[in-house]
Amino acid sequence: MKNFITRRREDAKKRCRTTTWRLCVFACGFLLFVSCGSTPQQIQKMPAWVNELESVYPSKDWVAVVVSAPTQNQAESEAMNSLARVFRTDIAALTQMSQNFTQIIDNSQGSRSITFNEAQNFSQEVQTSTNVQGLIGVQIEVYRSPNGEVFVNARMNRRECAARYSGMIRENTAIIERLLSSATPIAGSFDIYSRLNFAHSLAQVTDNFQNILEVLDPSFANRKPSYGTANAIRTKLLECASLITVGIAVNTEQEADKVLFTRAIGSFFRDLGFRVNENGTGNYTLKANIRFETITQSVISCRYFFDAVLENQNGAAVFSFTEDNRKAHHNNASEARRLAVRAVEASIKEGQFAKEFHTWINSLI
Repeated sequence: MKNFITRRREDAKKRCRTTTWRLCVFACGFLLFVSCGSTPQQIQKMPAWVNELESVYPSKDWVAVVVSAPTQNQAESEAMNSLARVFRTDIAALTQMSQNFTQIIDNSQGSRSITFNEAQNFSQEVQTSTNVQGLIGVQIEVYRSPNGEVFVNARMNRRECAARYSGMIRENTAIIERLLSSATPIAGSFDIYSRLNFAHSLAQVTDNFQNILEVLDPSFANRKPSYGTANAIRTKLLECASLITVGIAVNTEQEADKVLFTRAIGSFFRDLGFRVNENGTGNYTLKANIRFETITQSVISCRYFFDAVLENQNGAAVFSFTEDNRKAHHNNASEARRLAVRAVEASIKEGQFAKEFHTWINSLI
């Protein structure tokens, strides 16, 4: 009996200790939760760079700016624009150039006359989290003051970023030189044109990288890429394009539409540097068939059918395109047709036709 009572007391003590331990764990967990749930702004102290940027990030080691604004998005945007001005760089243009380059890489599925390992590396680089609006290697730090004003510090380490940019320029230059060496102009060759077009797109990005590098490390000012600049490659690109004549043959119902579409197609190819023959003969001939169909339902609409094929001198199709869509107007058939005509014109200049043609050009690399 005594042993039984002793065991009961021992069990009670164990249960008490277990309950106490669980309460302690819960209390610690709750305190930890409260601590982690506190926003940085509630506990953050003002960093020294807000008022003493040079002492924290000396200009000999960093390119740094501090900008304040009412909101974080606004402050970050202004900080990036301020940093871009230091580098004499147009962020929007650089971002667009980088996107154009990566798009060419994505579309390049042709003979692959050149190895793209370096290009793939660069394509991945411009898509990483360190790429902030076109500038690679930017570090961002944010501080929100008690009165709500947001301070943003955007900075780039000179040594680290110079190494990164010089490496990318070196890789890009190697690709460009191989493209140029394999792109001796040949009359009527879209293949050669595609290589020079790619080299030009890459050189545009590299020119901007060179500007950034020279600010990070002025010693690189006298170390330009061997090919020169993007303008030098553009001269070669236009020389190659001038050796290609594109004939145009448009088939449509109304003569006014035929004239309009012929001019639109001619303008598209001329802007790329090609010669154009609107009478239908050339190294290549673009044959377009465009028709319109009025549909009367709850609203009046006009459906357009746009089919095109680019043929070589042997009559073989090298590029084809098809598109159909419709434009509506609540009660006017002629207005609906006018909208459809404008849609075809827009497709030729900068819409679906233009995009698919550029995709085809890129696939020839």
